[in-house]
Amino acid sequence: MHFSATRSGLFTRGAMLVASVTAGAVLATATGAQAASHQPTDRTAAVQFADQDGFTAGELEQGKTLADGIAELGISEDQFAEALDIALTRTIDTHGLRERLAALPASPTAQQTAEAAYPGDAEAQAAMLPVLANEKVRYTTLQNLAAQSGEQAPAVAFGWWDKTKFAVGCAAAVAGVLISFVPAGSGVRVARAVKLFKSYGAKKTAEILWRFMKGKHVGSKEREAVKAFIGISAIQKSCT
Repeated sequence: MHFSATRSGLFTRGAMLVASVTAGAVLATATGAQAASHQPTDRTAAVQFADQDGFTAGELEQGKTLADGIAELGISEDQFAEALDIALTRTIDTHGLRERLAALPASPTAQQTAEAAYPGDAEAQAAMLPVLANEKVRYTTLQNLAAQSGEQAPAVAFGWWDKTKFAVGCAAAVAGVLISFVPAGSGVRVARAVKLFKSYGAKKTAEILWRFMKGKHVGSKEREAVKAFIGISAIQKSCT
């Protein structure tokens, strides 16, 4: 009788232990599932990281669009740096620009476009060739150059004008900045960006922008360069 009671008690305690373990496992599984359901996605985590790193969610999104635009251009970090260096140290020679653009064939090459923008400057022409390799971007760049030339009726003056209807958004905006960073009548944001980029140098500026576009850490002082670039009106409008 005593043995049966003891055995019964053991069974009871064992059952209670099993039930307790099972309940704990169920609770842990449910808690884990609930926690998983509240885990941020990679995109949310990236946005949160960007916020912590000094960038807003909107600036992060702009960085992704900017990266896509540069990828469409097909230029490397070094090529971007070389073009930026030219943009910071040269200006488009607007004297005779209209005539040079009018003399271009109906389908100008990248070399011909670079020569029209920087006549007699082989170094500037070579730096701009990768930027002008994309045909659609090239025609948008020609359209921008036409505006700088003061041409009022480009459809008549330029045989290539009909091809400028292509809209390539961010890629064209980046090319436009690199081809002519300081056009006449540039705003305060452009002037501020030029000052910052000159202080860093084109190579360092490109390296900072590339880190930003890849989601890598950008130092607190370096953020100024990023915000200056994405704050340029043409970039802000087309790379958002």
